Amino acid sequence: MCPARKMKKEILKYLGHKDANSVDEHTNSLIDKALLEVEQQSKFKYIYEKFDEPLPFMKDISGYQSYLEDSPFLLCATTLGVQIDRYIQRLQLKDMAYATVFDASASVFLETKADEFERNLEFGNLGFRFCPGYSGTSFIDNQKIARILNAEKIGITFLESGLMVPLKSMVGIIKIGENVKKSCGGCAAKSDCGFRKNGTYCYGNA
Repeated sequence: MCPARKMKKEILKYLGHKDANSVDEHTNSLIDKALLEVEQQSKFKYIYEKFDEPLPFMKDISGYQSYLEDSPFLLCATTLGVQIDRYIQRLQLKDMAYATVFDASASVFLETKADEFERNLEFGNLGFRFCPGYSGTSFIDNQKIARILNAEKIGITFLESGLMVPLKSMVGIIKIGENVKKSCGGCAAKSDCGFRKNGTYCYGNA
């Protein structure tokens, strides 16, 4: 599947469409427009560091242990930049429907760019980005990872509420290993996945 088509399919999932073939022409045109504008407005940045053993905040927490299984891993942080957030805010004042499509498109674009970046890293097989907040882990761990990476270097900061700024940013953990293979069934968050509960999948199939 070509990248643009795959992104569109993922955007439709974000928007709640189970069947991409049933989407009307107007929605399709909005997605095409949004993807073009996201690419124009974004300033993708990525930072990472490799570790061989769990860090203090990860020890004795089942979510991390079940994902890593004593494998080496990367901590990573990535963002599209604050200008995307500002653009979404402006759109929300003018056209809420398009702002919703643009927001979903920006999320998928960020994930796609991060996937592309990671495929070019020389660490062998990589697992999914495990983002704190899933599988019994704390959302606050995003800040811990960001501090370790000094993610402010790429513009990522946090509000007092714990909300990440820019909003179109991700912080995560990526398992490294010869036998690592990305699959829906191998995801650490599968037991509480909204996509699976609705009969769809965010990556491949079951």
